[in-house]
Amino acid sequence: MNTRDYRRYAPLGLVLSGLAVIVLIGTFIVQAVANAGLITLPDPELLNRILIISGSAIVVGLAITALLNPEAVRVFLTGRQVQYGSNAVITFLAFLGVLVFANILAYQNNQSWDISDNGQNSLAPETVQILASLPEPVSARAYYSSSLSVENIRNLLEKFREASDGKFQVEFIDPQFDFLRAESDQVVRDGTVVLEMGQQKQIVTLPDEQNLASALIRLTNPESLVVYFLTGHGELEIETPGEFNLNAVKTTLEGKNYTVRLLNLKASGAVPEDASVVVIAGPRQPLQEDEVAALRNFLANGGGLIVLREPKKLLQADPGQVDPLETLLAEWAISYNDDIVIDPNANPAIVAIADPQAYASHPITRDLRGLYTFFPSTSSISLGESSQNIGVAALAQSGVTAWGETDLASIENNAPVFDGASDVPGPVTLAAVSQDFLAGGRVIAFADEEFATDGWFQRGNGDILINAVDWTAGQEQLISLTPGRTIERSYSPPSLLGFIGILLTSLCVVPLAVIGAGAYVWFARRRQG
Repeated sequence: MNTRDYRRYAPLGLVLSGLAVIVLIGTFIVQAVANAGLITLPDPELLNRILIISGSAIVVGLAITALLNPEAVRVFLTGRQVQYGSNAVITFLAFLGVLVFANILAYQNNQSWDISDNGQNSLAPETVQILASLPEPVSARAYYSSSLSVENIRNLLEKFREASDGKFQVEFIDPQFDFLRAESDQVVRDGTVVLEMGQQKQIVTLPDEQNLASALIRLTNPESLVVYFLTGHGELEIETPGEFNLNAVKTTLEGKNYTVRLLNLKASGAVPEDASVVVIAGPRQPLQEDEVAALRNFLANGGGLIVLREPKKLLQADPGQVDPLETLLAEWAISYNDDIVIDPNANPAIVAIADPQAYASHPITRDLRGLYTFFPSTSSISLGESSQNIGVAALAQSGVTAWGETDLASIENNAPVFDGASDVPGPVTLAAVSQDFLAGGRVIAFADEEFATDGWFQRGNGDILINAVDWTAGQEQLISLTPGRTIERSYSPPSLLGFIGILLTSLCVVPLAVIGAGAYVWFARRRQG
């Protein structure tokens, strides 16, 4: 067999190399997808072996072509194609160098522009002003475990950092691995951001732009407000952790720069002058007339009162006994019903679930929409009419299938059935708020005491109580951010005839036009020789 016969097989080496290149590219794509976590490979080492084999096949294919047709390879390497190719390589390398240099400059001079219609990707002007006027550096520690997505909060904190001129530093910490640091920062729930400036700290359990900016204002104005928890009537314990204690509430309030103290009205005779809020959390015995008179005077001077009250039926209170605390709440158009809420959607049904889409448009619940709050054993609340001075509203309501059951025996027998003649139909009110617009007093009533205990605090329950303290202490108006204007957009799908036209254009007209242009160029060059 002569040499010319061998030359016929030289292109087979190029075919082998070409197929190996395709396999190599495909393997790189699969490897990238696997590294991104989109797929799981049964044998990661298999890709490495394929890469080695395909790379070897490329070299072997080129070697076969060179051995079978060395003259053609020599002509190719010394021809104009190589010259043009080398020029292309040089041009590509120059372009790549310019691109790398431009990226280095861009990295060192980081700038971004928000081109959205409503500026929804930018911080509010008030937030930018707060960050620009920080008197000291602020450290932001975001406690997020691997089970939570951090993309949104990372982007938000990065915007804060960029607008602070280097005074806002960000650090992400997994509380499950660094639990000692989380404990030191008084973090009691996942997804919390702790802001620290000097010796002051602020804990943000619902970290969005508004809450973070409000926390920054509190850092720069570190006046400590005092919250008193009433004692002497069998109220819930706040000092020590426990499933049915309020220690997590106390810890969170102290992390937000509140001073938390106990108050025995029987001993003091009056609410202390430094009190911003008084919390009555689960009294087992009724308050006395003189104690309620002290609270009435406190509210008349612009104070705030929060009441967490277990259902009367569970307290086995005498229905004929007048409770001075209920008399006080009635003056604020709030009264507890003598029932227990049954929610068929809960397990057990005695746990009432607040409708996550039915929260009031109120500072306390504005950030809770979409979050569930659970009330383990609650009665319903009735609201009176708002007057010229007093405004009352429902903060949280149950779903429409829940009701207030007045027959305790049916609950004990696990057979509660709604009775339209005696029960309270749903949706029922689970939490209410009342405000004196003249004197400034504020009252919030919850028909359950357990919802914010340590055993239930991790849900949205802790948020609604902490927000309630903020509101009654007058802290919700520290900042009012300019909201982004929502742009309504709609998509109108094409008609059937329009869809057919789009399909024919994309699948037929465009490809045929490209083929026709190629054919025209080929014939034009053929005529020119």
